[in-house]
Amino acid sequence: LEEFLPWFTDWTFDWLDVPSLIRNCSQAFEYPLVDRDPIPQWTFGRVSLMGDAAHPMYPVGSNGASQAILDARVLTREILAHGPTGAALRAYEAERRPATSDLVLLNRRNGPEQVMQLVEERAPDGFDEVTDVLSRQELEDIAANYKRVAGFQVEGLNAKPPIVPQPSAI
Repeated sequence: LEEFLPWFTDWTFDWLDVPSLIRNCSQAFEYPLVDRDPIPQWTFGRVSLMGDAAHPMYPVGSNGASQAILDARVLTREILAHGPTGAALRAYEAERRPATSDLVLLNRRNGPEQVMQLVEERAPDGFDEVTDVLSRQELEDIAANYKRVAGFQVEGLNAKPPIVPQPSAI
């Protein structure tokens, strides 16, 4: 409690006294955010990693879950194209490993939450409008870069064919 209670000493609201709530807890647990360095290989023979096993990352914007879904879709496409073979696994890894490695490293620099860090650095005493601290262009650039690295660009996604082709009509 001594380590983290001081961070919440002024969190007293008319509807909630956070310091009191913390002081009266019977137990306190710490779960630090962790990630791992990108690894050089996911596929070993007929076994390949995916999701958090392949690319554990800070939980920013549910990107771990979304990247795992993308992993599964790309893996499905490659198995449909190559059969359940090592070639399918290697093709999946060749596409997904670089993309997720970039995202892991971007999240270490706060990902889209970089906005909050920049605002804190530039306006430690507060502000009225976020655009007084960061230009609209800076905000848009941060968001666009994150969407690009994470694969969340709407126009780009809509322009691509489906990851897993639809089965032919019977």
